Amino acid sequence: MGRSHTVNVAAAIAGGGRADAARSERYSRPAVILHWLMAVLLIGQIGMGLYMVELPKRTPEVAYYYNLHKSLGLVALMLIAVRLAWRWRRPPPASPELHRSALLEKLAQASHRLLYACMLLIPLFGLAGSSFGKYPVKFFGYALPQFGWESPLLQGLFRQVHAAVAWLLCALIVLHLLAVVYHLVTSGGDVLRRMSVR
Repeated sequence: MGRSHTVNVAAAIAGGGRADAARSERYSRPAVILHWLMAVLLIGQIGMGLYMVELPKRTPEVAYYYNLHKSLGLVALMLIAVRLAWRWRRPPPASPELHRSALLEKLAQASHRLLYACMLLIPLFGLAGSSFGKYPVKFFGYALPQFGWESPLLQGLFRQVHAAVAWLLCALIVLHLLAVVYHLVTSGGDVLRRMSVR
C-alpha cells in the first residue's frame, strides 16, 4: 500500500507537471487580451484610414473621421506601450513545436519585432504629422498641447512616413495570417490554443 501511494503521488506530480507545461505554452491572459484588442483596433484603423482619405476635404464628415482616427491612434499608442512593457516582464512562451527549423524560428522572431516596431511608429509618426499642422490633436474632443509648429513640409513628410509604415504593417499582417494558416496545417490547433482566452 505504501508503494502504491508513492506511485500515485509520483503520477499526480508528473501529471501536474505536464499540465503546468501545457499551460506554460499558452500566452498569459493579459497578453492574449492585449493581442486581440490591438488586432481589432488596427484593422479598424486601417479600414478607417483607407476610407477617410477618399472623402472630400474640409467637410464635417472628414473632420469627424480624422479626429476619431487620431483619438484611436493615441489609444493604440498607449496599448502598444502597455503591451511592450508586459512583454518585457513576461517573455512569450517558447514554441519549438511550431517551427520546423531554426530558420523559421528566426523569421518568426524578426516578423514579430517588425510588427511591434510598426505598431509603435505608426501612431508616433501620425502624432508628429498632426503636431506640425494647423489644428491641434484632439483626444476624443479634448485638445492636446502641440509640441510642433505649423509646417506643411514637416507635416507632409511625417504623413508620408506614417502611410508608408502603415502599408508595411498591412503586409506584415498578411504574412502573419499566412503563418497562422501554415501552423494550422502543420500543427493542428496548437497555434490558436496558445492565443485563446481561457
